[in-house]
Amino acid sequence: MRIALIYPPYKHKIFSENLEVVDDEFCSAPPIILAYVAAILERSGHTVMIVDAQVLKIDMNETLSRLRSFNPDLLGFRSESYHFPDALEWMRFLKLQLGKPVFTGGPNLSLYPRETLAHDQIDFGIIGEAIDSLPRLIRALENKQDLAAVPGIAYKRPDRTVLVNAAASVPVDFDAYPFPARHLLPNDKYYSFISQRKNFTIMLTGTGCPYRCKFCAIPHEYRRRSVRNVLAEIEECYKRYSVREIDFFDAALFVDRERTLELLRQLKRLGLDLEWSCRSRVDIVDKEILKAAADAGCRQIYYGIESVDQKILDSMGKRISVGDVKNAIKLTKGCGIRTMGFFMVGNEGDTPDSVRKTIDFAKSLDLDFVQVCQVIAKPGTPLHRQISEATRVDLWKEHIRGNFLSRRLPTLWTGLTEAEIRALTQEFYF
Repeated sequence: MRIALIYPPYKHKIFSENLEVVDDEFCSAPPIILAYVAAILERSGHTVMIVDAQVLKIDMNETLSRLRSFNPDLLGFRSESYHFPDALEWMRFLKLQLGKPVFTGGPNLSLYPRETLAHDQIDFGIIGEAIDSLPRLIRALENKQDLAAVPGIAYKRPDRTVLVNAAASVPVDFDAYPFPARHLLPNDKYYSFISQRKNFTIMLTGTGCPYRCKFCAIPHEYRRRSVRNVLAEIEECYKRYSVREIDFFDAALFVDRERTLELLRQLKRLGLDLEWSCRSRVDIVDKEILKAAADAGCRQIYYGIESVDQKILDSMGKRISVGDVKNAIKLTKGCGIRTMGFFMVGNEGDTPDSVRKTIDFAKSLDLDFVQVCQVIAKPGTPLHRQISEATRVDLWKEHIRGNFLSRRLPTLWTGLTEAEIRALTQEFYF
C-alpha cells in the first residue's frame, strides 16, 4: 500500500498548561512517533510519505496537492487529546477530497477508543504499540480478512458500531523497533528555543517513568533500549542526516545509572562533533554522572523543580527535597552544563506567597532557562480522576466526543483562581 502520514499544524489551546507564547515558540520538534510508524510500515513493505505541515507551514490545500501527487491508499494521523479538534478538521477535509480511509493512533486510543472512532472521518484506530498491530491491520485490509483477529485495533461494523480489540498484554522489546524514518522528514527545519546547532533532532532511549507524580501523564512502565541500539541510532543521525544536536526526550535519562554511564562512556569514545540535552530528576544525578555527561557532549539538562515548598512537593508525589535541587543545579553548572528549571503554578497548597517564594528560589539558583507551567488535569492522571469524581463529568472524554473544551479546566486542588494562576505565571517569567 501507499500510506501518507500527516502531522497538522497545532494551535495554542485555552486549556493548555503553557502560556500562548511558550506553545508557539518553545520547540519545533520532528514528529518522532509518526517517523516510528513510517519505519514500521516501510519495514512491512509499504511506500510511505510524511507531511509535517506544522514545520513546513503549509495549509490543507497545499497538503492536499502533495498528497494527490503521492496518491495514497490510506491516510494516517496521530491523535492527542489537546489537539484532537485540529486533527479532526484535517482528517475531515482530506478524507472528503481524497476519498481514502483514515487510521489514527496515540494517547486518545488508549484512553477513549470508542469516543475517538465515533467520528465519521476515522475508520481505524491503533491501540497501544503499532509495531505489530498496524502491519497486521493493513495486511487484513489488503486481503479482505476479518479484523476481529487483529489485536490492538478499533474499527467499525457496517452499522458504524465501534469494536475494540484489546492490545497485547506483553510489551514489545524497544530494540525491536526500527529507527525512526527521518529520511521522510525535513531535518534541516527543526529546532528548540535553546538549540544551538543544525541539524537538530529528538530521540528516545527509553519510554515511561517509574516515578508517580500526580500531575504527570507519562506511563509508569519504564522501558529502555540497549546501549548498542541507542548508539547505532545516534551514528545514523550523525552520518546520514547531518545531525549535530540531539534532545533526548526520555522523561528522566539518568534513571538507570549503570546503563547511562555505559552509554556516556561509549558515546564519548565515538568522538562525534555532537551536542545534546536531556531531562532528569534532581535526585538521580551526582558529580560522576554529570562529569561523564559533559565529557560526552551534554550541554543542557532540564530539571523538574516545580516548587520550593516542601509540603507542595510532597503533595504532588514528587519525592524530592529543596536540598536535592540546590545540589543538582550546583553540580551541573560546575560541570559546565547549562540548566533549565521546570516550575509549576497552581499546585495543591499554592498561594501567591508560596509562588513568589518559588520565584525567589529560582532566581537564587542562577538557572540558565526556566519554563513555567500552569497546573492542569492531564488526561489519565490522578488530578484528572479527582476532577471527574468531583464533577461527575469526564471533561476529556467529552472533549474527544466533540464537545470541545473552550475554557480552562477546573483546578479543585488549589485556592488560586484562574486569573491568579495566569498572573503569577506571567510574573514568574518576568
